[in-house]
Amino acid sequence: MADVKGYNLVQQNPSITWDKAAGFNFTKEFEGETTAVRGLFGRYVREGGANSIRFEPDGATAKLYVNYAKDVWGGTTTETPVEVWELDGNDQEYSLWEHPTIHAVDFTDSDNEKYRNEIKKQLEQEVQVDASGNVEEPDFIGDASCPSSLKYLYRHLEKEQDSFQRPQYTLRHTFTFSQGYNYGATVIQRAFGNVNRIVTPGQMLTNSSIGEPTLDAAMVTTLGNIHTYSVPTGVSTSTGQQTIDGITHQWGWLKCAPKVSSEGRRKVTVSQDWKLELWSTWIYSIAS
Repeated sequence: MADVKGYNLVQQNPSITWDKAAGFNFTKEFEGETTAVRGLFGRYVREGGANSIRFEPDGATAKLYVNYAKDVWGGTTTETPVEVWELDGNDQEYSLWEHPTIHAVDFTDSDNEKYRNEIKKQLEQEVQVDASGNVEEPDFIGDASCPSSLKYLYRHLEKEQDSFQRPQYTLRHTFTFSQGYNYGATVIQRAFGNVNRIVTPGQMLTNSSIGEPTLDAAMVTTLGNIHTYSVPTGVSTSTGQQTIDGITHQWGWLKCAPKVSSEGRRKVTVSQDWKLELWSTWIYSIAS
């Protein structure tokens, strides 16, 4: 065998043995940088399809032997797919104009639109002054008809507090299967269905109704809590919708385009993200 060193994993030619008691045994052999090989070791342990696994570190490099005690005559083996669900909760910064309480203000109302323009004029053009040329409070602050949310917004913007942050949840599903997996075509087709559409919280938890991958038990519990405690202000808890300036917005998971990688006749990995946000139904349609 060649003495291969380096970061990338190298799979050597598989070996097939046979004995009268056990039948055929198929062994995969990998070599590469120790950390990468150890990560591959963990993946094969989690998938649980191998009969035995041997990890041999040798300083900066290591070898991995994965044995399958099954009939593989013909040179292929069908392994149990590896499925991983991940949830990222990164904080994202938004303009205060995008705050839920400001979204709730109806700017199709001519008075509210007037107050919005006055705020922008006060901050971006000329400030209001009295007869002596001294800066004074803008009139809308004392106007009872001006929504309190716009007054609070102005106070923050006046102090240059122009943004806020909130969690941006991203759900990721990774599915790895062998070329011989019977449902491989179905997995690929499913990945492209409903791309760029909104999957509602209810649809995500009962995802089989629209053909999405089935969540594991831990994710069902996790997303159930997110859907209960992270609903933005102004969004209906029953429908997940909010009307903003006459346009219906749906709180849900926007399905992103999948990433598909093929490891040359051995493995196919499909990775997909969904992003939780309040989405305009004029721009994006709801999955069906």
